[in-house]
Amino acid sequence: MGPDFIIIGAMKCGTSTISAYFEAHPDVFMPSNFEPNYFSRDEIYAKGAEWYEAHFAARDGETMAGEGSNNYASGDRFPESATRMAAYNPDMKIVYIVRNPLERIISAWIQSRADSGDNVPPTLDRAVRERPELFVDQSLYSRNLARYEAVFPKEQIFVGFMEDMKTDPDAFFLRLTDFLGVAHAPQLKPGHVNPSAGKVVLSPRYTKLRQLPLMDMLSRLSPRGFKRFVKQTFFSQKLSQHPTFSPDAHREIVSRLQTDATLFLTAHGKPEDFWRYDRT
Repeated sequence: MGPDFIIIGAMKCGTSTISAYFEAHPDVFMPSNFEPNYFSRDEIYAKGAEWYEAHFAARDGETMAGEGSNNYASGDRFPESATRMAAYNPDMKIVYIVRNPLERIISAWIQSRADSGDNVPPTLDRAVRERPELFVDQSLYSRNLARYEAVFPKEQIFVGFMEDMKTDPDAFFLRLTDFLGVAHAPQLKPGHVNPSAGKVVLSPRYTKLRQLPLMDMLSRLSPRGFKRFVKQTFFSQKLSQHPTFSPDAHREIVSRLQTDATLFLTAHGKPEDFWRYDRT
């Protein structure tokens, strides 16, 4: 009654684009705009398989059914996702998409800042230092995939690179549909869904303002609409290009990522210099 395949992430590696492709595919059933995080979050897993499978009840003869939840690739925050998934369906097919790990962090910070505002550190440097479980963990691809390789045969795991999807989408999706056992549908061209470029985020000035005395009280007393107007008008910025790390933070984060990235690239047929870590 549930899915035959799951897109486990990683966050900001093209998973929304892939989900859009399969939502439009005639041989695949995917609940629209559904990211259940069933196997990752304890409070959702506690709802049980019947709750989860109800979201697939509309399946009507499609060859495959699937879902995608980026939290499944976050091993530090949700270490039981892989074992729960394997216990639910040991024949499950796993789709794991990656990209340059440094670029993934930058894109994830933009998305999180746009979605959650000042609940997210206001700079990249602070984000990786204060919330590594949120921003660094999902870029440790070899370590996170190892959890799935421990409980699923390798022939049930598809590893794809966002760079390949952007360079030659037809070849990328042909390989992916072959893996799932459904027809290739080159007429379906979702484009890049949910890109980070151009998103509107709160500026660091807003964080500094929130730290001033009496600001919490003023915020509680102000109408919600007025607060939204002030944030959007005076304290938001549209990103035309990716932000960058400071030189020190850049060195720190590259040193944390590079060994894992080299192991991953070597294991999946890419040269060690496939990803660059220049500070641009």
